[in-house]
Amino acid sequence: MNETEYTYAVARIRANELKLLSADDISQMINAPDKDSAERILIDKGWEISESDSDPCEKEMNRAWKLIKESVPSAELLEALVIGNDFSNLKAAIKCVFSSVAPQAYYVIPCVTDTDIITKAIKEADFGILPEHLQKCAREAYSAVSKHQSGQLSESIIDRASLEAKLAYAKKSESSLLEKIAEMNAVAANIKTALRCVSMGKTKEFALGSMCSCALDNEKMLENAENGEKMAEYLGTTEFDFLAESIKESFTAFEKFCDNRISSLIRETKYDIYGVDPVVAYYYAKTAEAKNARIILSAKASGVPADAISERVRDMYV
Repeated sequence: MNETEYTYAVARIRANELKLLSADDISQMINAPDKDSAERILIDKGWEISESDSDPCEKEMNRAWKLIKESVPSAELLEALVIGNDFSNLKAAIKCVFSSVAPQAYYVIPCVTDTDIITKAIKEADFGILPEHLQKCAREAYSAVSKHQSGQLSESIIDRASLEAKLAYAKKSESSLLEKIAEMNAVAANIKTALRCVSMGKTKEFALGSMCSCALDNEKMLENAENGEKMAEYLGTTEFDFLAESIKESFTAFEKFCDNRISSLIRETKYDIYGVDPVVAYYYAKTAEAKNARIILSAKASGVPADAISERVRDMYV
């Protein structure tokens, strides 16, 4: 990759970073008297919110992806940013088709694969029309439901395939930042899977089959999945020792820590002017922004107090 190829994209991204939510903006939203007041803060930052929007956060993420596609020399290299939504959509299609429910309302955008193709593939059990990264897991996940009546197995098949695709696409992206994030997310997902499988009494075969290949030994992870304390001890002996303390607390604390770790990684690119990493950092900053906005708006709609909301929100890029 010629780093100067991204000069225009980085310049355009830097200009749009000025519209990102700051820690002060998030604080104002948390302390806003109601949901409408919190939404007005988003509108002042350039968000497009109307009464017809079921999810303004998804709409904002779609705008961010459109900006990136318009700015970079080749959007295909950055499909790792949104490839996970293909698998979320596949999961939604299988659930809905077997429940005789229209899946369109459950699809997530932005994504790589046209959702109409996913719908058609599942309705007609024609997996060959899907792109290569979806074919195998779609066939296996469909079979798990149709032949074995196991929605749980179907979901675990799709979740594993999603993680593997994110890792593979990250390697193709030529972004060291994206590779670091994908690897950490894979390890984090396997940690949670191991702990859940052990607590639910799942077989070793089921557990390992639900875990993707990652930088840590899955069998050793499983051997130390009796509880969070034991998992933390094992992680303390690895390069992912920074995850140890949070997993002892709870899954919620662990997930928040992982999100904050990603925010820390992307802040390291704040002053880069070459290469693709600043573009990747912007998308993840928007992801953290959307996640926080969704948490706050949902909490405001439910009357959750400000102190409780503050405990849930993630660190911001700016």
